[in-house]
Amino acid sequence: MARYRLHHSLGRRAVIRQLHRWAKRYFSDLKRCSHQKLSDALLVALLLSRLVFKHPFPSIWWNILREDRHDLPSYTQAYTRGQRLLERLESVATPSQSCTEVIVDSMPLPVCRPKRGKRCSFPGARWGYGTQGDVYGYKLHAWVTASGAIVQYLIRPANLHDTTVSYELNRRWPDFGGPRIIGDKGYCCLGYVFPPKSNTRYDTGWRPGRHPRLRKRIETVFSGLVEAQIRSVQTKTLRSLRLRVVLAILAHNLAQP
Repeated sequence: MARYRLHHSLGRRAVIRQLHRWAKRYFSDLKRCSHQKLSDALLVALLLSRLVFKHPFPSIWWNILREDRHDLPSYTQAYTRGQRLLERLESVATPSQSCTEVIVDSMPLPVCRPKRGKRCSFPGARWGYGTQGDVYGYKLHAWVTASGAIVQYLIRPANLHDTTVSYELNRRWPDFGGPRIIGDKGYCCLGYVFPPKSNTRYDTGWRPGRHPRLRKRIETVFSGLVEAQIRSVQTKTLRSLRLRVVLAILAHNLAQP
């Protein structure tokens, strides 16, 4: 993705052109029928452009795009087509690559305000605990490289422990070249590098002069995802939540300096 790194100094049209050039590598750039208004590649580029410029409201951003492109479909039609491309987007977002070390952590993805949790019937959502208190919904578990790229992620109910989900992430460990996994004290088990506790009797591999700076990298990445409205509670289905997350991760990886 290095050839397609975006620069915020570029204008909206220039960024969309670069995104379109990248999207044509993975999605069709042909219209499937005569009444189709845009191809899959251009649709993905337009959906990603909002997150590159960090515009908070998808429908308003789409109306801004329609001022220059009068032939665009409505936002509802575009969003529905985007959900049909969800599986392909998820496979493109986490390709296999060689990594020497990765940082693992999780962040909450609430589906409603805490005071509405008892009345919420979102499928699969559970009560969990985060650094800011109780949360009702899901958690995003991710691997991040030292350069800040998200190479793998999972969305799981908030009540699952970080170590439990990390074992699911480890299923693709050989696909990434067997990297060293650096976590916090929530990942205190063999096979991980983590800060030692007061009763730890073996070397965990943690080096105070190096690993705290690496841990700060994933916190910075998560802050960028929050700025891209990944925690917006206006979610009704798990599929829409997955689409929001994968678009935010793709935009983050493409916009790496």
